[in-house]
Amino acid sequence: MLTYGSWDLPGLDYFQSKNTFKGSRKNFRFSVAIDKEDEDKLTVVIWYGEKCLESSEISLTKSFDLSEQSLYDINAFLTSQYTADET
Repeated sequence: MLTYGSWDLPGLDYFQSKNTFKGSRKNFRFSVAIDKEDEDKLTVVIWYGEKCLESSEISLTKSFDLSEQSLYDINAFLTSQYTADET
């Protein structure tokens, strides 16, 4: 397994197989999955709280190209959003 950053995202093949990855730190929650409307994109959804995504208000959504580089970019994005929440 490659390491794309501190969020331990799975490899590109995981997402190409149409799997969803969800993670959290403290009150910060996120999901990464193939975009439902464009299968060449990954969509990151961020929400806060103790509830699951389906029961929560989405705070932020951002799309990335479906590529190896995007996994690094997603890690940087998650870090920036988590850090912004901490301050």
